[in-house]
Amino acid sequence: MSWRGTLPAACWSAREASAIIPVEAESTSDGVFLATHSTIPITQRDQVDNARGGAVVDERALLRAVQEQPADQPIIPILGKSGTGKSHLVRWLRAHLETKESTRLIFVPKHRMSLRGILELILEHASGERADELRAKVATAVDAAADEKTAQLKLRNALAVNIETRGNRADGSPEEIELRAYLASPGGLPALFGDDVFRSRLLDQNGPIARLVREKLSGKGDEDKEDAFGFTADDLNLSVDDVNRAGHAAREVAGALTSELSFRELAARMINEQLGPSVSEVFGVGGDDLKQILTDVRVEMDQQGLELLVLIEDFSIFQGIQGGLIDAITLISTEAQRLCPMRVVMAVTTGYFINQMPETVYTRTYRVFDLDLPDGIDGSFQPSGFASRYLNAVRVGAAELETAHARGDEVPNACEQCPVNAQCHSSFGQVDGYGLFPFNPAALDRAIKSQSADGSFVARDVLTRVLRPVLHRDEAEINNGRFPSDGFANDFRTGASDRLANIEDQFKLRSPGDEELSERRIRLVRFWGSGAGAENLAPTIHEAFEITPVAGLNDPEKAIVEPSPVPPTERPRTPTPTPQPVAADPPLVKAVDGWLATGNILQGEINDLRNIVFQAVRQRLAFEDGYGGDSLWSNDKALAPGFEAKMVEFNQAKIAGAVLPMDRSNPDDMRALRALAWANYKNNWAEVPDGERLQRLTETAIDRWATRVGAALLPPRHPNENTELARLVEVLLSMARALGVPDAFKSDTASRIRALFAPVPARTDLELRPGLRSLHGFLVDGAGSGNSVTRVGRSHLQQRLLRHASYSQGSGKPLALDLSKLAKVVRSGAIGAPWPDSTPDLIKTSVATIEARLASIDSLHAEASNLVPDLSDLGGDLADVAGELLVLVNERASAGALPGGINPGDLQAAAKSVKPGDQRKVEAAFAELSRWDQLSHDEKLQVLNGDWDEPARRAGAWLRMATQTVRLLEHSLGNGSPSDVQREYAEARDQLVADLIATADSISSPATEDPSGAEELA
Repeated sequence: MSWRGTLPAACWSAREASAIIPVEAESTSDGVFLATHSTIPITQRDQVDNARGGAVVDERALLRAVQEQPADQPIIPILGKSGTGKSHLVRWLRAHLETKESTRLIFVPKHRMSLRGILELILEHASGERADELRAKVATAVDAAADEKTAQLKLRNALAVNIETRGNRADGSPEEIELRAYLASPGGLPALFGDDVFRSRLLDQNGPIARLVREKLSGKGDEDKEDAFGFTADDLNLSVDDVNRAGHAAREVAGALTSELSFRELAARMINEQLGPSVSEVFGVGGDDLKQILTDVRVEMDQQGLELLVLIEDFSIFQGIQGGLIDAITLISTEAQRLCPMRVVMAVTTGYFINQMPETVYTRTYRVFDLDLPDGIDGSFQPSGFASRYLNAVRVGAAELETAHARGDEVPNACEQCPVNAQCHSSFGQVDGYGLFPFNPAALDRAIKSQSADGSFVARDVLTRVLRPVLHRDEAEINNGRFPSDGFANDFRTGASDRLANIEDQFKLRSPGDEELSERRIRLVRFWGSGAGAENLAPTIHEAFEITPVAGLNDPEKAIVEPSPVPPTERPRTPTPTPQPVAADPPLVKAVDGWLATGNILQGEINDLRNIVFQAVRQRLAFEDGYGGDSLWSNDKALAPGFEAKMVEFNQAKIAGAVLPMDRSNPDDMRALRALAWANYKNNWAEVPDGERLQRLTETAIDRWATRVGAALLPPRHPNENTELARLVEVLLSMARALGVPDAFKSDTASRIRALFAPVPARTDLELRPGLRSLHGFLVDGAGSGNSVTRVGRSHLQQRLLRHASYSQGSGKPLALDLSKLAKVVRSGAIGAPWPDSTPDLIKTSVATIEARLASIDSLHAEASNLVPDLSDLGGDLADVAGELLVLVNERASAGALPGGINPGDLQAAAKSVKPGDQRKVEAAFAELSRWDQLSHDEKLQVLNGDWDEPARRAGAWLRMATQTVRLLEHSLGNGSPSDVQREYAEARDQLVADLIATADSISSPATEDPSGAEELA
């Protein structure tokens, strides 16, 4: 059962669509044509050269104009762009025109009418010997060029000759005259037309020569445009595969044409000027022949008291002989040559009429009927009324329409027999009692809009691109409950791209677990809905398409305003849904909506969305760089995270390789993306529409994204990887201590994690400590290289640890630590855990060797002890002692009694080089080294790598110089005789000597360690 009971859901047969809706109006029977005719607005003007203003009329005004047309104004043009219904209007006029017995009608259809056919139509009204001669001439001339290839070659040659002989002109600007002379010369266009290499381009099957020949021999086809065939600038933008084989002149002119548009435009104009005479030469009959034929016919008909009425569906088919037709039309009867009255109604494109008609046509025109309404003029035309007649005709069928027409009956209305007539018309709409199903006014308007390049109504496009595809293709989809189909949505996408673009509205229309139904419901509301967002439509619409409404969404009775009944005498106008005001969404939110609706998004918008997602995921992951730095998500550090914005991928072609792909087919991702765009614009969730709910949705999505990023960046999990990780942490911390990394000796977890990757402290003093330098090199460098590595170093072990505790980009280097995991291992303090079987032997043996080397550091004790002086006997601050000694030395120097070997300047410089704090560091290091056996292993490593090398060197250098100075002074005072000056100051010096002896006693012990001083004293 369908919504129509036992009848199919679709109330027409698909095969009737092609019969009822052809490409051209004359393709259908009179019954179908009249059943589908709709009144369309026309602008009527009294003057040809007035393109503005005019009265808006209908086809009945055209009929009256033809009936009232005076003999001295025989021309009525019907203007309009291609596809606007000019041919339809001519056919309607022909069907309704009641002519007098004295009127002879010649109807010239636009399609399948050859040159010979046109002339023979006219000759049907001529008799006598002259007419017979003309018939024979036409048959002979056209038959001589009946072969298309022959006619093409002849036309090409004729154009070349005529351009060379007639192409020059004396009027125009000096530049145009010069260019024409070049193009008309033997080395110009004639050389190009005569060149065999360029022949294939000039005779292309879609080119003007081939099309013009086909038209003259066979008439225009359905696919041919209404404009007159002719050359354009594009036709002369020539290129060939083997240009070197072309003649020099042809190459030269082709190159000049290709390089300059204005030059090509002039060349095309010159060729088109010679099309008429060239056609006449090729086909043996031309404009003069046509003029003669019509003149003879008019003379003969005048003698019989007749008049001639010519209806031309497309004036461009007279191209090449149009001059003769125009001359014959505008020829005035005189006393010498009596001609019958002749009226002509011609359908012609506006551009052709304005640009190619001679001035005489304008002066002999009675009325102009223009299907292109001027801006600002409302013709009150209803596309829905136009469509409804075709919809009814398809439902009735061509055979029944023809039968009714033959009997003189009114057009049958299929809706009158439908069991759901009332519900259907109230829900889908109707015009003149003809239902719009399967459209409603909104769906029809959006479908038509999608097929219009500039927003105008083009009858042919509505019929062939809207009605026929839906009625033919979607009949089965409706009957099988699959409508609106994906094909329908794709065909008319642009007409509704601004409707239901909000993914939140789309989400409200979804049925969990039934994706196909959800998509159809979204299409239904997008095209058939009011435009106010998510809504249920009229119940009949849902029932007809087998799409269940969404419970509780809205009041379905208010979804569509039902039109009021219209009296039969008044034409009903189905109201177009009033456009709903659209909230001013932020640009990036609109970008997401547009992307969802059309699949198109700008690169700049993609970049902005990537950055928003990047920031959101970054904050959720909270990666650490291993150093405790604040800039945790930049690539300026080797171990910093590298989840860059480009890794959030929106390009469908690259999405498979992205760390965090964003597929617009995933509604959850798109809803979160749109919500993030809102929050980014408002800088908070409180001001986002429905912000509380969207924030919860987005938080869930970000958690999902963060998990996905983590899964992509983290290596695969193994059950025993934490065991190896614990051993690696243990040995790397030991190595960090042996290398003097300060954080390695701290107890907090963060410091220890930093120590695992901290750089080795820079030292310049290891030349005096070869043992410690050897240990550092052993730990850092490993042994061997390439495939011959026998022992790995610190960096290799760090990389091994990062395999188990870091995020990385694909197979690249590690980019961020998994702090949570690593912190648990560091806090556990596991020691001596067994290596898992998965650990490479090289790692195991290397760690065993490193641990053995770290266990035997006692040999470094003596090396360190020899560098640290004992300052315990100074008896005070080193700076004070150094000052007192320098005073004594200066006093002795002033007295002329300073022993040789003492340099006061060197002694002063050595004292100044000792920095504050040096004495404390040296004394602390000496104390630690003195109780070596009592230190733990970590304490030994700490003192070995302590910051005492430079202080010990500075203090030791002064101490050795001071000890030598004191002993030299002591020796001089004990053995030398005083001078006269010295005796005079004996008493004062006695006190200084006492002080010196006290100072000497205080530093005598370390001084004895200086072998050079002892040797000198001896």
